[in-house]
Amino acid sequence: MEFRVRLQLAEAFGPINRWFCSEFYGRKIEDLELLVIYYIQSGGAADFAQRYDEAMGKLNRWYCSEFHGRDIRDPQILWDYYVNHAPARAAGKNPRREPDRSPAELSLAC
Repeated sequence: MEFRVRLQLAEAFGPINRWFCSEFYGRKIEDLELLVIYYIQSGGAADFAQRYDEAMGKLNRWYCSEFHGRDIRDPQILWDYYVNHAPARAAGKNPRREPDRSPAELSLAC
């Protein structure tokens, strides 16, 4: 499966989307198709597309390469750097909304 699709499905099936989906439906959601539908309809897919383009873009590639001390073009390394270290939030970008609850509380919702 293509790297980008794997990343997007990981988000759609991940704990944050599961929590929001469960909150929306008022019950625990395990149906993978329903999780993907909710992810798309709630804007997660569009938000992912923007973040993926930024992660693979020239600016992130430069920052990531500087961070690692060598030229980086591997999509997994670029994505990991973007998710964990990129200064996008400091540049005024709006990251996907995060729940107001702790990860422990998120796992209880799922």
